[in-house]
Amino acid sequence: MLRPAPTSPARLAPPVTPHLLADLAVAACTARARLPRIPDAGAPHDPAAELRSIPALRPVFAAVAETADGRRLDRHLRAELGRLGEQLPEEAAGHRGELWAVGLLVAGAAATGCRSGYTACAAAATLARMPYDGTPKPIETPGGRARLHFHVPGATGQAGSGFPHVRRVALPALRESRAHGRPEIAARMDALLTLMATLDDTALLHEGGPAALLSVQMDARDVVRAGGYGCPAGQEALDRLHLRMRDPLLTPRGSHAVLSAALFLDFTFGTDGLTPGP
Repeated sequence: MLRPAPTSPARLAPPVTPHLLADLAVAACTARARLPRIPDAGAPHDPAAELRSIPALRPVFAAVAETADGRRLDRHLRAELGRLGEQLPEEAAGHRGELWAVGLLVAGAAATGCRSGYTACAAAATLARMPYDGTPKPIETPGGRARLHFHVPGATGQAGSGFPHVRRVALPALRESRAHGRPEIAARMDALLTLMATLDDTALLHEGGPAALLSVQMDARDVVRAGGYGCPAGQEALDRLHLRMRDPLLTPRGSHAVLSAALFLDFTFGTDGLTPGP
């Protein structure tokens, strides 16, 4: 369980308005969607259509931030946020994972006055652990079925634990890659690949089972160990990962959602805006 840590100065000067938080949330999802695709060919995916659908998330993010702004973290707030989550427009239905992960962090940041990334994660975890009968039951979604069948934390466990893969995997990978002077796209790809190497992605489990998940994790780990995205050895390992995921068309949607959550915290607080917790 997360405990509040000493606050870190936010990247943004107060006051941070709910509409600004919504803008940052959309910017994070957009930045993730603009990254090179894994796989980058052969999959029935339209990157332009995905980018066009992301702005439809903004009204929901804005409503979440306005509803949570300065509020007590209790079951009443949780119920209101759950009802807002059900209002996801049809054109943005493919972004449910991002709405859950980024939306909870938007709510956590708004409720705690954007004091720090750590307090936003702690507040989001508190909200995630609260029951809400109006939300779709986990077993009704592919990721939820995979989570229950394979006994992995999934998006629910990630959020309820305070987003450990955001705090301990994605943000450190971003920070390290930037420290080596790599371009921003390479830094974000390194963060995504590090997530793919370590996350029990329920989308991959649903699409390919444990064998596919393990194979993707191992290939992604090879890319990271070879130096990451953009270096020659890393590119050779990335080519193998592309082939692995092109057949049978695996998509790391869980890793995508976690990366969007990490980018939201990065845009709002910076990679140093969280103090490592237990």
